[in-house]
Amino acid sequence: MRSIWFFMNQKICLEIKKFAAPPVFFSDRKKILDFDATIKNLPKNSAIIIREYDLNEAERELFARKIIALARPRGIKILIGKDFLLAKKLNADGLHFSDFDKIPTQFLQKKLWPKNFIFSLATHSLKSVLKAQKLAPNWLFISPIFLTTSHPNTKNLGLKNLAKISFKTKNQPYSAINIYALGGVNLENLKSLRKLPINGFGAIDLFK
Repeated sequence: MRSIWFFMNQKICLEIKKFAAPPVFFSDRKKILDFDATIKNLPKNSAIIIREYDLNEAERELFARKIIALARPRGIKILIGKDFLLAKKLNADGLHFSDFDKIPTQFLQKKLWPKNFIFSLATHSLKSVLKAQKLAPNWLFISPIFLTTSHPNTKNLGLKNLAKISFKTKNQPYSAINIYALGGVNLENLKSLRKLPINGFGAIDLFK
């Protein structure tokens, strides 16, 4: 007998196909108990952003290697959060920062990047988005759109603000940047996201 998750996953996959860009899964050991099962259920050509900032250097590298071993055979891209040296060491597909981070100057020298390297950046306001665009990231996350269990005390931006930000962003000179919604994304609100000028979305709980 097929599980409820099987049918849920089928619905999720159908909705995901309606977005221009594949989904992005953000790692979270506090929420995901079985990464093997979660990664197996991710659509092909998805991406994973490895966070786990509480781990020490050796533990984080070990964790990243395990995720890469599970993801690479399925063609899933891997981005490392905030650690350019680790990203290069593991031959990751890219690096992820937040607008709360101080991005190292040397990282912004794109001539140092491996070929086709992805620069991802999470932002939390229109002001932050417009500032971030000048850094020309490949992926720009706007967060949090909905109420999220990851940051329960953070006020969400909501669909109206996402619409306002995304429309303004698309009219800027940097409109080639892929825009993603992040924060509290679930099967119920995916349809409302599709109506906006964004490329895709990032999530954690949706893929549990």
